[in-house]
Amino acid sequence: MGHYYRHFLRHQGWYVLLAAIALFAFHAVSTLVFSVLGLSPSSSQWGLALVLGSFLALAGGAAGLRSKRLPPRLTSMVSGALSFAVLGFFSAGQLGAQAPKWAVIGAVIGGAIGAIIGFCTARRSGFWQSAIALCGGLCAYGAAFGFGTWMFAAITVNRWMLAGVMGLLTGLYLWFTRRALGWSYRQIQSKHQP
Repeated sequence: MGHYYRHFLRHQGWYVLLAAIALFAFHAVSTLVFSVLGLSPSSSQWGLALVLGSFLALAGGAAGLRSKRLPPRLTSMVSGALSFAVLGFFSAGQLGAQAPKWAVIGAVIGGAIGAIIGFCTARRSGFWQSAIALCGGLCAYGAAFGFGTWMFAAITVNRWMLAGVMGLLTGLYLWFTRRALGWSYRQIQSKHQP
């Protein structure tokens, strides 16, 4: 029995850890996206919506654009830094009673950790590359959800050009999500070790 348990932990336990990371990242991204959806350009916190949207878009784009033609260290480092910065922003903000100072500190620390992990593991497949691609894919999905919501808001006020641009961005980021999640799956399948 002990042999089978060790075999499971060695080869399948990483799936459980990735599932936990996915649940946490999904919770963090969805909470942040839903907190800024109702903001308008006249709101005092509109800058927060723009910064969050930029981080999600860049992290998701870097994860979705990962290919043999682009430098893997660059895309992995950018995606890791920005997606971990979003997670650090959320975590430190929650732990610091939503104080902006703690959230920014968390974003800086999370971004530094993500950049280091992304840079150091970019040429190897395995757990960390899978985790970075998974977090980047969820950031891309958050960006797609935000763009899609703004597309429907533009349609309701008859701003057809803006709605078209937001619709194209929604489709693009859904494609980035699919690519990043596929990359995550391939990375964990190629190696079962961190």
